Amino acid sequence: MTLPDVYLIGAPKAGTTSLARWLSQHPQVYFSVPKEPFYWASDFPRVRDHYGFATRGSYEALFDGPAAATATLRAEGSTFYIYSQTAVTDILSAVERPRFIVAVRDPVDLLISYHRSQLVALNEDEVDFEKAWRRSLAGRLPGVEPLDPKIVDYPRVGALGQAMVRLLNLVPRKSVHIVPFDLLATQPEIVWAELTRFLAISERPSPAFEVFNASNKMYRSSVLRRLTHRPPAVLASTMQHARQWSRTTSLPLVARVKSNMWRPETPPTIAPEIRAELADYFRTDKQIVQQLLAHTR
Repeated sequence: MTLPDVYLIGAPKAGTTSLARWLSQHPQVYFSVPKEPFYWASDFPRVRDHYGFATRGSYEALFDGPAAATATLRAEGSTFYIYSQTAVTDILSAVERPRFIVAVRDPVDLLISYHRSQLVALNEDEVDFEKAWRRSLAGRLPGVEPLDPKIVDYPRVGALGQAMVRLLNLVPRKSVHIVPFDLLATQPEIVWAELTRFLAISERPSPAFEVFNASNKMYRSSVLRRLTHRPPAVLASTMQHARQWSRTTSLPLVARVKSNMWRPETPPTIAPEIRAELADYFRTDKQIVQQLLAHTR
């Protein structure tokens, strides 16, 4: 049985895709493809089903090949683990001395970007962030059915301080590495040096530090997007296999087709007064994260 040693557990829209890509380029690390199997998030059952890793066998198969077997470390990066009530506990029960990486970001900027990502993922239908935020505050769901209501619980998603407290109540501090988004964006070499030191792998070779998964695109066809990501029941299994294959194949034609399915879009912004409101709402969470970072450094 081969399970990951390292878990990049969140937060979404805080640079986790870039971190995963950088680590996947390291000769000592095997990173799962896809990056986010969500297996351990048993309290997000439809998410696990959607991504095709609801069983232990399907999950272990991600780490069953020769590249994973010969790597010094095996890793995956399911961002909802940071919000799950079961994921970290179950990982600790199954894996000896796992290590956890958490990317953190200012909750206001995180939510603005995250809201866009949920529009893309078809978990959200309200394009106006302020309206979506107020609806979530009132405990209401979007007009579409999300894979899990917790995904569009924006107050919960932004509460990274509370999430970090839950994590550190379970995991020894020495087994948790925190990556601040601002440092990732401006000084990736420092982030990489600290990350490789935490993982006890060589700093060289270092990646090119490309940025991945920025919130600057939208699908071109809502019909095609819904067909591939919310298909009718009769096509669900076929589309799931097609999505998995498209994530793992290296065929240039597939890459071109996937690229043509997207159109560029200006990164989202919100009004200053809404930004101030959110900053006040998450003030305590932000202070908790800042204190953890200050203690680390």
